[in-house]
Amino acid sequence: MSVITNIRKFWERFEDEQSNLEQALKDKNYERINEIVGGLNEEVNAISGCSFFVEDVSEDFEMTIDPGPNKTSQYIAQRIKMMAPDNVKASWRINAVLQPLSQKVIEAAVQIKDETYTLVDFLVFYEVHPETQTFSTRVYCPGYQLIENDEYTKEMSMYLLELAIGQTDYEAYIDRVEPLTAPEDSKNFCNLVDFYNLIAQTVEKDHWKEYDSPLDIYSIYEPNQDFAHDALRKDMKIIFTTHPMLVEERLGEKNDVLLDLKAKEGEYGYMYYANPFAGKDNALFRQELSKQLDASMSKLNLGKVIGGAMGKSFSYIDWIVFDPEGFEKAFAQIKKQLDPKVELHYVTFHEFMN
Repeated sequence: MSVITNIRKFWERFEDEQSNLEQALKDKNYERINEIVGGLNEEVNAISGCSFFVEDVSEDFEMTIDPGPNKTSQYIAQRIKMMAPDNVKASWRINAVLQPLSQKVIEAAVQIKDETYTLVDFLVFYEVHPETQTFSTRVYCPGYQLIENDEYTKEMSMYLLELAIGQTDYEAYIDRVEPLTAPEDSKNFCNLVDFYNLIAQTVEKDHWKEYDSPLDIYSIYEPNQDFAHDALRKDMKIIFTTHPMLVEERLGEKNDVLLDLKAKEGEYGYMYYANPFAGKDNALFRQELSKQLDASMSKLNLGKVIGGAMGKSFSYIDWIVFDPEGFEKAFAQIKKQLDPKVELHYVTFHEFMN
């Protein structure tokens, strides 16, 4: 079994339910909708850690595979969307990440003591940081003064802010979220349901970098290591990744991220080769090779490049692998087509688990 096998089985299950679900949505038969979606949600959650829900706010059929902030789940959600059968893509809009102002936002309500609050009851106070292209935010709700646990109100604020602006903007543009028990004396505030549009206007007006997915956001690390060291993954000068948690855990020799993907029947690993050039030519070569390999493996749904590193002696291309057996076979074939001066190797991070 593999991530890919599980995804194919999910889509087979969805196709079995597709006509019934579409009819239930047309009829607004919510009991039937909940029954079908409940079963699909269980299956999606088991194979990816994502939640599954459908929208009932327009004439279009729309589904969301919501991975939350978990990068492993985000990559699998993206692959689920890419592997959707053509007949499903023809009639459904498929989201691989929580969208802003979704039906979840419309239905969201918080019970505090005897009062119920919806998102229109929340205000966002903010500062804009042009140098980092981010917002610092404080979220106010009248009911927060009734809650003694500050950590609880912070988690609630983070969750509701994410619902309002979507996962992509939340990861791209929010650098801090704090709760408020009283409103601030500031002109920089808006209703929580209006904050997404305010971000969009700022991004457009000030020409900030735009992202289609949280997986487009790269983090850069410069390990504090002895650059005289020539051993694998010990000679790294700079690391670039879409999966910061994986990098931080590997530098700290922890395994939670690896075990999470292993439980979903995939693996994390890296390709490496001895640097063939000096200076920036090495970086350009690694970048082009990474693009070529990513295109080949992604087309086969076997794996996806998630970043890499430049080292004193070696260069690295990091992967999430959706089908370990198929990936190994494809890698053996790809190696034969490469320039013989580049001896490419593949190693799983799992081989070094404590």
